[in-house]
Amino acid sequence: MTFKLVVLDLDGTLLRPDNSISSKTQKTIAECIKRGICVTIATGRLFPSVLPFAKALNLKDPLITANGADIRNPRTNEQLFFRPIDSRTARELMAFFKDRGWYIQSYVGDNLYVYERNETALEYGRLTFLDPIELKEKLFTLNESPTKLLSIAKSPEEAVLIRKAVQEEFGERIYAAVSNRLFVDMAHPEVSKARGVKILMEKMGIKSNEMMAIGDSENDLPLFEMAGFSVAMGNARKEIQDRADAVTSPNYDDGVAAALERYVLQDP
Repeated sequence: MTFKLVVLDLDGTLLRPDNSISSKTQKTIAECIKRGICVTIATGRLFPSVLPFAKALNLKDPLITANGADIRNPRTNEQLFFRPIDSRTARELMAFFKDRGWYIQSYVGDNLYVYERNETALEYGRLTFLDPIELKEKLFTLNESPTKLLSIAKSPEEAVLIRKAVQEEFGERIYAAVSNRLFVDMAHPEVSKARGVKILMEKMGIKSNEMMAIGDSENDLPLFEMAGFSVAMGNARKEIQDRADAVTSPNYDDGVAAALERYVLQDP
């Protein structure tokens, strides 16, 4: 099978647990690009949080960020697509989380807004290269339309509980998915990694069967469904692995490099 596009998730996939990309993975991606294969990232992170990795890998194709709500060129910053959550729905979501005492943070433009700069917010900021802006009660009454909202749960079980509660309360008015064992991403209902990649493929003239996707989380599943070939990470939950065409080694053991070498770079 010949692929023209490889789409990589970031956290839990391309990145090792220490938030770095191994030299082996960097070299393998460079070889893909050298052979004319397009490589991009599809992630729940905001564009500024993804850009350092895109530059390190010398990626030139548009990045699918904020779960597909924001698609931008890493070299020119040109925005190909942007679809935020409408402000009314966002305020209802914020009130929903406030009433239940669940952690919630908002992203407006390239800014990260939090209730307070506590350890949860600061640790997230360190992970994503974003400086959390403390708003206190104003966080729950913002009038702007956020790119996305994010809840950070205290356990994987609570993350699933939060995602289900949001889906039951808001239905088709919001997209919600667990993007990390503790993260629950929320975005405009027309947004997903798969839709973002579809926009990119239409622009590039690439068909679904010419695209391979690698990921590890619930928000990668729509991407798996549309990909010509999907690979789950060895560190992904079993229910994610069961939905992929293949499983590679974990993110701490060069799983992306192994998948690219086996399914993309290996000569027929």
